[in-house]
Amino acid sequence: MPVVRRLRLWIALLTVATLLAACGGAPEAPVPTAAPEPTAKPTLTPRPSPKPEPTAKPTEEPAPTEEPAPTEEPTADSSSITQSIDMSDQQTYKYKTGIFSIDIPKSWSADDRSTPTEVLVRFTDATENGAVLVDLLEQSEKQSTEQLTKLLIDYLEKTYSDKPKFSHDDPTSQADGSVLIVWGYDVTLSNDKTVRLLGNSFVEQRDNLISVFTLALPSEQFTTLKKDVNTLVNSYSIDSSVPLSSDSGNTPANITPVEIGELETYSYATGLFSIDVPKNWTLQDNSKPGEAILMWSEPSGNATIVVDLFEKKQKQNSDQLTKFLEDFLNKTFGKQDQFTIDDPKPQKDGSVLLVWSYTDKTRGDIGVLGNSFIEQRGDKISILSTVVPDEQFDQLLDKTNEIIQSYTIDDTADLP
Repeated sequence: MPVVRRLRLWIALLTVATLLAACGGAPEAPVPTAAPEPTAKPTLTPRPSPKPEPTAKPTEEPAPTEEPAPTEEPTADSSSITQSIDMSDQQTYKYKTGIFSIDIPKSWSADDRSTPTEVLVRFTDATENGAVLVDLLEQSEKQSTEQLTKLLIDYLEKTYSDKPKFSHDDPTSQADGSVLIVWGYDVTLSNDKTVRLLGNSFVEQRDNLISVFTLALPSEQFTTLKKDVNTLVNSYSIDSSVPLSSDSGNTPANITPVEIGELETYSYATGLFSIDVPKNWTLQDNSKPGEAILMWSEPSGNATIVVDLFEKKQKQNSDQLTKFLEDFLNKTFGKQDQFTIDDPKPQKDGSVLLVWSYTDKTRGDIGVLGNSFIEQRGDKISILSTVVPDEQFDQLLDKTNEIIQSYTIDDTADLP
């Protein structure tokens, strides 16, 4: 399964800037997980993710220094079918420039997607069922409460209006000057159960900064977590005296060269698969019952390797596998401007390769190139993806091929 070079084709991330020139991009919100299907969360480099419905992307919102507690919304299904979100041991996260700080559970991970003109940080829990997003942008012109409210409503409706039973409450003005909008939509899992994804988004302006702060989690867990959620939300503070940037507009970023060091063999605990990966890359194991999901990230965060294995007893032909992967990629990125997938390329080993790309606007127009292979071995379906900066593809090709060629599956071994 060799990786394939492709023409540079760009995809722009959906940004709030389409609604207000001063506002920018937002990452995807989490979708509650339950049944085994490919699962992913968009990071600098995307990886397979399971979604009966594609996850929407809530904008990060500004929570005032004395932020009110998020309000609760009734859940569509009271049965507990999502993994518990850990909200314990909250520790202060202070952005490197000091422009904002927030108390985040120690077990959560932070993904900094900031650009020279925007501070954009996404925090997620280990189950990927909960997320906090912070988005700070510069706006010298003072915005009225009505303008801020319209900005947030327009963004939410543009982002989520096609989701099942999407709705949002009327805006609620807060004592600190921010505006809160509670929103949600239904996610139907592969076991036919329905979960309500609930979001609380605050928008405010602090001097020359516009902040959008969002917390999203399964509605069924909201009541249980409400006390900890309020603690988290009220810990958010902004220092508007810290400059956002001296630059205007996105400028091409200097991409740190991807380092593929010495390779070592990784074998999954059950013997399900093995692959040679760089020793200097970091492993994140997001496996859950019925699905093995592992991602290796390069130190600079500019490249990833993702393995996703789950069960499918019914034999799938090449066309079915191709459609499954195409649907996944389109559901994840289809709304983005100029998103393109190349024609499928059947491989000698029976897998199918799809090459795709996009431009990471949040990192200064960095071209991201992905090679995703899908195949079925016995009752297991595998998706193997490598993602690297487009401009470094040629230099990394030999090592990338070596990694991919080392990948083996034992379909008789157990899933987690």
